[in-house]
Amino acid sequence: MQDESRWRGLLETAAVLAAFVAFGLAWAEGLGRAVAAESNYPEQAVDEASETPEIWLLDGFNLLHAGPLGGRDRSGWWREPQRRELLALVDRFDDPTAEVWVVFDGPHDDDHGGHPACGTAPRLKRVFAPSADAWLLARVRHAQDPARIAVVTADKQLADRARHRGARVYSPRAFLDRCTG
Repeated sequence: MQDESRWRGLLETAAVLAAFVAFGLAWAEGLGRAVAAESNYPEQAVDEASETPEIWLLDGFNLLHAGPLGGRDRSGWWREPQRRELLALVDRFDDPTAEVWVVFDGPHDDDHGGHPACGTAPRLKRVFAPSADAWLLARVRHAQDPARIAVVTADKQLADRARHRGARVYSPRAFLDRCTG
């Protein structure tokens, strides 16, 4: 009887903890959406009087969610066909002189044999990194002139860190609006 009472107490405690965790996660998700909705990413360059960025560093999966996958089934979103769809869209970026890098998290798993170049324009490159965020920030950090670099992301923490290092930050929607060519 005492063991049964002890188990019941443990199960009740676990249920209460699970309810608190579920509530906390739901609240945090709602807060995250509210913060994202209030994000103040510039739709154009931070300083319009300055030159257009020469190097564009794109958070690949972040851009994929904002662009080609918008509103569609997201099962399998990390697969090669979805990446190809994004790359085809990015290949139409309206600045033909810009160097564009699309960085995806994770290992390279397609049939391109590990080559970073893709698309029809030699300016378009893709990279697979253990952490796209870390790769993007390292590229900004090691740049001779970070003001020549634009980072495209909706990740507020990444955006803040890139801005702090001197790069310009664009929202995925602002970048994709320029991919009409």
